[in-house]
Amino acid sequence: MSPNRRGNLADEVADHIRDAILTGRLRPGTRIDQDAIAKDMGVSRLPVREALISLDQEGLVRTLPRRGAYVERVQREDIADHYQLFGTVAGLAAARAVARLDDEDLARLEAVQEAMGRSDSPQEQERLNFEFHRIINTACGSRRISSLLKMLTRSLPMHYFEFVPEWPEQALHQHADIIDAFRRRDPAAAQRAMEQHLFASARHAVAALERLDFFEGSETNP
Repeated sequence: MSPNRRGNLADEVADHIRDAILTGRLRPGTRIDQDAIAKDMGVSRLPVREALISLDQEGLVRTLPRRGAYVERVQREDIADHYQLFGTVAGLAAARAVARLDDEDLARLEAVQEAMGRSDSPQEQERLNFEFHRIINTACGSRRISSLLKMLTRSLPMHYFEFVPEWPEQALHQHADIIDAFRRRDPAAAQRAMEQHLFASARHAVAALERLDFFEGSETNP
């Protein structure tokens, strides 16, 4: 197995475990059964160990010597802080993208927004939302910013369009503010609109996690 393939497997396993944690299927304090995960995903223990190292660095997992890996307790403030960072970096990307998005790119952004408004499928809305932000982040022209955004996006909790019924309509309004700033070629307005969009996401994320009893009723940490 090549190193690249092993890295891709580790990412897939990390995505699997992260999703289980952030949707409440793996509760805080739970010991992570590495053998069971390896068997379920049809991989060796190596990518599972690599995934747990990555998740430990994200603060979602705590690894104890000779005792194994446990789901870390995530607080409301952790979620809010994550979105604060994400919104700040995404706002910078939006400000940079204003000067680089041409008329064709702006038309694509508007088309994605319109398609998202027509869809009633949470999965399709999520895909279109990802595409909306991808167009802007790609246009920012900074590999460093894009890399940081990718890292921050990876740790975002849950799938909004499935778990937060009110989110699609609010996201559409906030996307419209972002598009309006791009139409006016106003970097400061684009940055503010993007920051406000993602700061609002933090409130929705915390509220949705509370509905899943994510912060209460947890097992005792080791």
